[in-house]
Amino acid sequence: MKTQNTENNRVFEINTLEAANEVEQYVIDLRRDFHLHPELSLQEERTIKVVTEELTKMGIEYEIVPNGGVISFIEGNQEGKSLILRADLDALPMKEETQNLKETKVVLSQNDNAAHTCGHDGHSAMLLGAAKILSQNKQYLKGKVILAFEQAEEIGGGIYELLNRLLKIGADGVWGIHLKSDVPSGKISVDSGPRMASAFSFDVIIRGKSGHGSRPDLATSPLDCFTNFYDNLRVMRLNKLDPFNPITFSIGSISAGSASNVIPETLQFSGTARFLQYEQGEKAEKEFKSLLKNICDLHNCTYEYVKEPNAMNLFVYNEENCAAIALNSIKNAIGENAIIHYPAWMASESFGFYQKYFPGVFAFLGIENFEKGTGAEHHNAHFDIDEDVLKLGVASTVQYTFDFLNSEKELNYQSEKKELKDLFIEIGFPVPSWATDQE
Repeated sequence: MKTQNTENNRVFEINTLEAANEVEQYVIDLRRDFHLHPELSLQEERTIKVVTEELTKMGIEYEIVPNGGVISFIEGNQEGKSLILRADLDALPMKEETQNLKETKVVLSQNDNAAHTCGHDGHSAMLLGAAKILSQNKQYLKGKVILAFEQAEEIGGGIYELLNRLLKIGADGVWGIHLKSDVPSGKISVDSGPRMASAFSFDVIIRGKSGHGSRPDLATSPLDCFTNFYDNLRVMRLNKLDPFNPITFSIGSISAGSASNVIPETLQFSGTARFLQYEQGEKAEKEFKSLLKNICDLHNCTYEYVKEPNAMNLFVYNEENCAAIALNSIKNAIGENAIIHYPAWMASESFGFYQKYFPGVFAFLGIENFEKGTGAEHHNAHFDIDEDVLKLGVASTVQYTFDFLNSEKELNYQSEKKELKDLFIEIGFPVPSWATDQE
């Protein structure tokens, strides 16, 4: 539970859990403030104002990255490595329920059109709590801490600007925490390897031939074509893809027709696929396209892509040696009983972009507590946080910071060689106009 740092032949000891206990109410108050006043992606003006005001109170220098977020710096007294600590700021466009899974929530959004139903309010509050401890103990830091508060994680809208600036600054590693609704409260996973999925999305228009509902024989229904395609898409996992590599498919929207007695001309559908191995994603993309063509041909329909599926090579992946450091950090900070080994999450996260360029760890911190009614799925209106775990996230963040900066482990890591703009184009993410205008 203690971290040791040597300076001028003297040893200083910092009990990270005790330090986290001291800032616990500060972190909870911040989390509740963020929760009361949620802001949607790229609209986080008040949230950024609160973050920068708190950094100013701590005496921490910062810069605001337009449409990116906030970057701030804590300089240690000794030369050394640099570590990015990241949190996200935005809320979701939804109305939350007053109840969690058992009781009335402690705090509710005051905005019917936005709610922190993913945990970003907790993430930002924990990072500010860690910042307070690190700034108070910066004389013991060997190297530099870079705090990164990211805008618009939910839509991937802030990552380009923020990461572009971080790449110019440079760093040796990155750390992040995501609260996890189905992990028991107080447990934390820092397993190595794939932790969150890559994906491809698709948006397709199937075009048939419209007609009167009384004569379907004279029409070509795009709905018949789609249902056949959908049935075969579900079977594709069984007869076309490697069963030992996880992959999920989902259709999120379908629209066709406007009258009960008219067979529509077109049907539009969209969805996503998620996978943990790039080769599996590539094969799924190929089979998806082949299946769509063959089924449309069979039904005498045509199709066009509004968004063509493009398997992204973008995973949240914990570098093995960083994960080993983190495992030891958790044991030292909050105890070995807090460790849980947990499978990868099939959701996607912009943290994967950081790990393209910096080795690091994305930790899952559990908030599932049946007695308190926390544990509803992320993005669910009943989602709620067990606030007692926030101090554990703070302690873990501080401990990993000291341990990583003091570590001399060689990392098994190769940074992405592509420029950020080229990586975004390859993956299919939007590149800001200023970046393309420079060509």
